[in-house]
Order: sequence, then C-alpha cells, then structure tokens
Amino acid sequence: MNQRDLIYLIEKALLRRAELFNDGDSNCFRIFNGLADGLDGLAIDYYDGHILIQYFTQVAMSSLMEIVKSLDVVFAKNKLTIKSILAKNRNVKTDDAGNSFWRSTIIDGTYNEEAGLVVKQNGCLAKVDLFNGQSTGIFLDMREVRKSLGQFYREKKIESMANLFCYTALFSVHAIKSGLKRSINVDLSKSVLRRAKDNYLLNKIDVDDRDFIFGDALKWVKIFAKKNTVFDFLIFDPPTFARGKKSQFSVRSDYKKSLEIIGDIIPEGYILTSVNSHFVTKREYMSYHPEKWELLMFTNESSDFINTKAPYLKVGLWKVRL
Repeated sequence: MNQRDLIYLIEKALLRRAELFNDGDSNCFRIFNGLADGLDGLAIDYYDGHILIQYFTQVAMSSLMEIVKSLDVVFAKNKLTIKSILAKNRNVKTDDAGNSFWRSTIIDGTYNEEAGLVVKQNGCLAKVDLFNGQSTGIFLDMREVRKSLGQFYREKKIESMANLFCYTALFSVHAIKSGLKRSINVDLSKSVLRRAKDNYLLNKIDVDDRDFIFGDALKWVKIFAKKNTVFDFLIFDPPTFARGKKSQFSVRSDYKKSLEIIGDIIPEGYILTSVNSHFVTKREYMSYHPEKWELLMFTNESSDFINTKAPYLKVGLWKVRL
C-alpha cells in the first residue's frame, strides 16, 4: 500500500478516536484496528505518546516503513507528539529453541526497554511493557468495561472481591480506587503477580502479600468454599486456553462447570464474566451461565476496537441467584 493511501487511512482512524486524546482518565487506546480501519493485519496502539505497531500479515509487514512515515505525517498535522514507535511481528511466535519470540523493534524515538513505562487507564496507573511478550500488561479493550463498573461499585457498596486469573490486577486497582476495601488476586503466573503488586504501589495501594495468591484459580475457589470465605464481587476473566504443570483450562470444556462452583463463594453477590474469542458466540457465552443468574449488563470490546466482524469480547455483569 502506498504512503498516500496509508496517510488517508491513519488520519481517518485517528479522527474516529479524536476524543480519546483529550480523555483525562486514560492515555492509552487503539488508534488503528485492522480491516475495520482499512488494512487487514495491522493494529496500532497509543500509550501516552509511545506507539506500538503490531502486524499479523505479510501485507502489513511489507508496508511497515510506509506506516511509520505516515504516522509521523498524520501526528504532526494534528499537532500530536510521538515519543517513540515500536513494531512487533505477530507472525513469528517462537524461535528455533521454542522460546517466546514476541519482541518489538524500536523504529523511532526513545523507549527504555528495560524500564517500560507507566500509563493511565480509567484513572488508574499501570506499568506496561511494549517491548517484551505478547501482552503489554494492560488490556486496552477493557477500558469501557472498567469505566462502567466504577459507579456500580459505589452504588452496591461492594467491599470484597476475588479476582480470578487476575493478570496484572487492574480490575482490582480500579475497584479499590472506586471504594472497594480488599481484593484477593489469584493467578498461575508469579511474574504477573509481581506486576500486579507494582500496579498497587503505583496507585498508592498498600500491598499485603496475602492478597496475591499464586496457583490454580479454580482450585482456590474450592479452598475458599471449604473455608466459608465469601465475596461481594468476583471477576472471572480466564484466558481462552491455559496450561499449568498439573492442570489446564479451556473455555469450551471448562467455563460452564467453573461457574457452577463459583456461586458457592458469592452467594449474595455479583460476578463479571468474560470470554475473549471470535469462536464463542454471544449465545454460547450466555449458555455457560446458570439459569437463575440475572444478567445486569452485557457489553463488548471498547469502541476504539472497531470491527467488521461480530465482536470477539463478550462481557456480562451478573447477579448471582442460588
């Protein structure tokens, strides 16, 4: 694709999201989302002036330098600052030894690959890494979901939360800043739990090691149930597929039966559930939940993730009824 066409597409995409650049609560979001913005296989994300380009197809990869030049032109025209531009090849997943190979290349500007950077989403600070790995440490497509929960926490006077598959615990940080007293964060990765603690500290939230549990989230649900530990609210946002040393989780085979046991630890509470997959339809997602549960809200990925297909993210807020 020639540079003139790319400038047109990127500027059009930017105009669609113009109000996000003036959002005082968030300074990170998607500015180009593949075919819906005119080029299949291309994703461009904005992190407080740092730009991460991800390409998933050969066509997008072959246009990389033209994309970079086009970003410079469009941002200058709209009087927006670019601090750095990084590019990540999402076609290559592992090296010859089988090690994760999702590393970015710094194309332009200055980015500290060792330190990473701190951004803001929904008024919460978060440390992100644009250089290493598949995920940066923050799910940009959850911005509007979190925003919708702020008033809910206050209205329902939510005090305690279990955040299963917590990743970097941004749901917990946001909830605590919205009035929650305590959240228990469970994940099967020690590295993301360390990052979760960093996010607590960035937001001046006291870190209690007892609130960060390393282990299988569903096994811990059973432990909580045996100890009669209950919560007002629960986040159930599992990966589509996860494998531990002794167990694994798959949305299609394990989601429904997982929700059946989770009700034991939120007998009078609420649960936010999520599925991140094009292959799971809304109807299938809804069918995973017990019939007695009441759906209070249903939504999809944030509006900057413009899509030509059916939404991939299905998120529901439920009132648990036994």
